[in-house]
Amino acid sequence: MREIHWQNPFCGGDGGNTCIQVGFAADGTPVLRETARPNESLTTTREGLRNFVEAAKRGELDHLV
Repeated sequence: MREIHWQNPFCGGDGGNTCIQVGFAADGTPVLRETARPNESLTTTREGLRNFVEAAKRGELDHLV
């Protein structure tokens, strides 16, 4: 598997049981994973990640939680 440079995890208020990490592969591809499942990941594009973050900021994903 290619090397991924992971950022510090973003954890919920449940004592760290729901942590999400964002990382970037050597070619710049954004990768997401749950720290509880480090061998499973999701890749996207920078534009896809940007659109997701911006939608979350606008509250468009609130119905999912």
